[in-house]
Amino acid sequence: MIIAMVAALVASAAQGSAGERLIQADLAGFAEAHRVESANGMIVEWVPRGESVERWTRMVTHQRFAGAALRLRPQDLLDNMIAGLRTGCPGARTSEVTRFAVSGRPAARFRADCPLNPSTRMPETFTAIAIAGESDMHVAQVAFRRVPSASDDLWAEAQLRSVILCGADSKETACAAR
Repeated sequence: MIIAMVAALVASAAQGSAGERLIQADLAGFAEAHRVESANGMIVEWVPRGESVERWTRMVTHQRFAGAALRLRPQDLLDNMIAGLRTGCPGARTSEVTRFAVSGRPAARFRADCPLNPSTRMPETFTAIAIAGESDMHVAQVAFRRVPSASDDLWAEAQLRSVILCGADSKETACAAR
C-alpha cells in the first residue's frame, strides 16, 4: 500500500505532545481498521465498513510523528513523502505542495496520483495535509484505490477541510466537545 510505504519513509509511526490530536467530520459508514501507537508516533486508518486495511476502496488516515515539528516544516515532511512516492510508484504525479494554516498552525498539502501501485496492481490517489503542532507533526490523508470521481474529490476535500488540530489550549469549540 503506497500510503503506508510513504509514511515509513518519513518517520516511524493517540494523542501527541500536550494532548494534541486531530479531529475531523464524522466518518459515517467507516470503521477503524488499523491502529499502531508508540512513543515515536501513531497511525490510525479507517475504511468503509465491510472492508479491511488490505482490501479497501477509500481510506482515511491520521498520523502523528513525535518531535518532527521541531526539525521539519509541514512542506518538508510532504516533500519527503513525494520523494518516496516517486520511487515506490513509477509514473506517479503529484501536485505542488501548498502552504496554509489549520487551527492557527502551519500546514501544507499535496495530492498524489499513482497510476498503478506495484503491490496491488491498482491505481491509488491520495491527498495529504501535514500540520505542525507544538512539537509533533500531524498528517491527515484521504485515499482512493481507484481513479477518483468528481464526487470522490468533493468528499475528500470536505473531509480534509474539516480537520482540526486540538491541543491543551485549543479555542476550537469542536475540541472541547470531543
